[in-house]
Amino acid sequence: MGEGSSKGVRVPLESYLHGRGAKVFSLVVGVPFSPLDIDIGHLARGEWNTMADRFRIWYIPGEKGDSGPTCYVMVRKFDPRDGVLVCGHLVVNLGEKRAEGGCSFTVGVLCNDDVRARTMLNSLLDIPPSFHRRSEMDVIERRWRNDPKAVMRYLANVHSSLMNSAPDPVGKVRLVRFDPPPGLLGELKRGMSAWW
Repeated sequence: MGEGSSKGVRVPLESYLHGRGAKVFSLVVGVPFSPLDIDIGHLARGEWNTMADRFRIWYIPGEKGDSGPTCYVMVRKFDPRDGVLVCGHLVVNLGEKRAEGGCSFTVGVLCNDDVRARTMLNSLLDIPPSFHRRSEMDVIERRWRNDPKAVMRYLANVHSSLMNSAPDPVGKVRLVRFDPPPGLLGELKRGMSAWW
């Protein structure tokens, strides 16, 4: 499915690797209800590749002088057959004072396919017993972005998914250890505690 298709727009994953057509669909919504249920089976479409797909919960503790901890969930689903990568970022709005109509969560989706980005939201909706609807969410952003910040965040997930989607031909396991330097957690929190 290419650009101009009546079914939606899909940018080939290779274009991110080669710097051509570097744009990503961004869909961001505010969720005014709690709890937020996630239908992982719907999102996975019956398949889950533990090498490339992720359901990751982040907790970044507060550091001296900052606003406190950050908590969010990252969901990444790679469909190698269709060449689609969906990255979801679900921020728990911990520090927000909830006024009438305030959001408990902010959900952002980056994807190379606008239809699949919208489909990811369906994994958060119509789940018993609450049966929440899309109309209950506040749309913050729904557009194709080509700014370097959004494209680079998506590109990092493209690299990670493609690198890990196939087993290592030698059967080796990669072990990466990273000890963050002082101040790095604060920098991460600024970028992860809200939608970008």
